[in-house]
Amino acid sequence: MKIEWIEDFLALIEAGTFSLAAERRNVTQPAFSRRIRQLEEWLGVELVYRQSQRMILTEHALEYEQEMREWLARLYTLRSRLRSEARQGPKAIITTQHTLTVSYLPRLLRYFRHNSPEAGLQVKSLDRSECLQLFEHDQADLLLCSELQGAPIFDDNDDTQRISLGLERLLPVCAPDAQGRPLHLPRSDQRLPLIAYDPESFLGQILASPYLMDLQRAQDIDIICETSFTLGIRELVMAGLGVGWLPHGLIEDDLESGRLVSLLDDLGGPTLEVACYCRRGKHSAATESLWQLLNESPPSV
Repeated sequence: MKIEWIEDFLALIEAGTFSLAAERRNVTQPAFSRRIRQLEEWLGVELVYRQSQRMILTEHALEYEQEMREWLARLYTLRSRLRSEARQGPKAIITTQHTLTVSYLPRLLRYFRHNSPEAGLQVKSLDRSECLQLFEHDQADLLLCSELQGAPIFDDNDDTQRISLGLERLLPVCAPDAQGRPLHLPRSDQRLPLIAYDPESFLGQILASPYLMDLQRAQDIDIICETSFTLGIRELVMAGLGVGWLPHGLIEDDLESGRLVSLLDDLGGPTLEVACYCRRGKHSAATESLWQLLNESPPSV
């Protein structure tokens, strides 16, 4: 079986006709038809009904099209990784939560690339709890995460090293009105719409006390949505649907442009610390190089 046969078949689906697919694949139509037939013979099933004037896929083709696409994508990804490791050696794996992937990680990756371009690095962006699991099970070399200031996830001990990369505030914000003033403000005579974090999430637990507790003591709130997806909260807040707490690094441009307005003086917000962790012991050359850079002059949060 040749990979080009799978590519031909997917091209046929996208083009809709044998003639157009053959043209896109830069082969003659008879040669293209033979390759589709060879794939069918290798699989042992028909993929196309040839009794029809127009191209119609069989049930097997329709059922397994997506799996073929995923298989081909995985194969090409594997090839890319093998080639990369052959050039650079084993890559360091850094895992980080989605919010930091958007706000801080781009600056950190530019710093790494500028100072150690030969060090291979793979990023795994996940929910915070999943990042912790990867690191704890030695499936990631570096853990980049947000913590409550003064409450590190892991101690700097015989097993784990920690570097603090800076502080950032979790700010209560809302969209502005036509005059640039806060669209939503705490008032005793009306309910305050809130875009809240899932109570089981990291930020949901941090905000529960005293911030949300104090707010609920002072007035009624209307929870519009609960989610652990920080970027989703940002979009809902910018749409004017309510108030939400967001990391300053994520919304710095929004505050400067006036797309969001801070309610910090009214509602307050906790201070977060961005830290990076690494297991002690023997590491790949890439991990050692990147950890050394983190100890020198990494970009501020």
